[in-house]
Amino acid sequence: MRKVWIYRLLAILLPFLLLAGIEGVLRIANYGYDTHLFITDPDNPNYLVMNRDISKKYFSLSQNATIGNQDPFRKEKPSNTIRFFVLGASSSLGFPYMHNGSFSRMLKYKLQFEYPQYRIELINLSLTAINSYTLYDFAKQVVDYEPDGIILYAGHNEYYGALGAASSSRTGTHPQMTEWLINAKKLKIMQAVSSVSSSWEVRDSSLINPDRTLMERMAAHQMVPLHSELYEQGIKQFDGNLKKILQLFQKRQIPVFIGTLASNLKDQAPLEKENKTAGDIYKNAIQAYEQEDFEAALQGFKKAKETDGLRFRAPDAFNELIRKYATTMDNVHLVDVSEKLSEHSPHQLIGKELLLEHVHPNLNGHHRIAEAYYEVLQKNFFQHKSKEGGCQIDLQEYPTTAFDTIYGDLVIRQLKQQWPFNEEAEPLYCDTSRFEFKIALKFFYRKLNWGEAMQKLNNYYILQKDYASALRIVEQMCLELPYEKIFLKQAGILNQRLQHKEKADYYLKQLNYD
Repeated sequence: MRKVWIYRLLAILLPFLLLAGIEGVLRIANYGYDTHLFITDPDNPNYLVMNRDISKKYFSLSQNATIGNQDPFRKEKPSNTIRFFVLGASSSLGFPYMHNGSFSRMLKYKLQFEYPQYRIELINLSLTAINSYTLYDFAKQVVDYEPDGIILYAGHNEYYGALGAASSSRTGTHPQMTEWLINAKKLKIMQAVSSVSSSWEVRDSSLINPDRTLMERMAAHQMVPLHSELYEQGIKQFDGNLKKILQLFQKRQIPVFIGTLASNLKDQAPLEKENKTAGDIYKNAIQAYEQEDFEAALQGFKKAKETDGLRFRAPDAFNELIRKYATTMDNVHLVDVSEKLSEHSPHQLIGKELLLEHVHPNLNGHHRIAEAYYEVLQKNFFQHKSKEGGCQIDLQEYPTTAFDTIYGDLVIRQLKQQWPFNEEAEPLYCDTSRFEFKIALKFFYRKLNWGEAMQKLNNYYILQKDYASALRIVEQMCLELPYEKIFLKQAGILNQRLQHKEKADYYLKQLNYD
């Protein structure tokens, strides 16, 4: 009888032992990818950076996985450090400007000069085409890295982002199942199963076709009609995950600065071209605008956006949820990004003056968003912190370059020729004989990496004795690689040459830090 029970127990345990053995072999063979949010910086063992493979956890097809910035921060947090993590998607990342086009870099630039006695860290964890499922998974890891605050701007990808309600990579409608699958990806055996599964999916070449935009591959032309079941699922998904994110930070007494979502209302027609209702509403709004009935135009543009079934712009319901949690949770502070951009738009109608297409800000738009976060941070975080030794910096002084503008224009020009925009190529409003254009074009076609592009621009400006432009390049490198003393020293010397004493003092003092 005893032997029978032993055999039964072994029969029960055998599958688990077999799975454990396979898992062990896969780990020994170093199969798959690391699922930790942060890894040691390959260029500096004292720092951590975002794991470049992290997004593979959330995309059903690894070919569609995206890579964000790698903002380095110290493994051991120094006592004088103020550390913020930035959570969001491509708008927060700074698309299409790459490394230094985001509002978070602009915000850091301003804060580091105003509060020089602190080390200001704004670590941007934003990724293109992700939504609240990914952000919640990030939040669960971020809390262990001593954040002083969280900057949150996200919501436009809730339907078509990875695991979104209408995305080609959705895993189902049950949030618990989706979270379980995300957590299961920590296991190498689950990564192997996912790889096998995706190999079957790629038979549908439309899901990985590099000639199609990521927008098209992720949306798979799925429409989300207003108030449909799919529409309501997206709202429920955003609400549930946002609530869990904010409650998690509340338990750790970490303040969250959350922005309302801004969309291009005036200059973005409904993306669902077949939706005659949305198209007619938009045309009527344009007519009201031309007749200078701006209130009617505003209501019409909003209604056209809400009726657009190709839901790449967050519905107004998301901003209502953001405002609700900012009102009801003590640790949550509202940053009214939408209102800020409206204030700086003609007739308070957000359009091409601040946004490049449907949702992504241009450089001026990022300046305004940084300004909005700065104002709220001043009232709710920095109000008791000393500015001793600091200097007031206008956000317009942020070191953007002609290269940034040209490269961004090239990316958006290409994007708008593809689905769902399908627009004719716009002329490039820049001198194509300029050195900056030639470098931006090489970078666009991946003939140079970003660091090489910056080096060539810096050398060119120094030879031309254009020290102001050279300083902008070097300051960008300081933001990208804050521990590289060669750039700090160059920034100090160039500021001295340009008689910017306070900024020169700041950079040269940074040389004394480890």
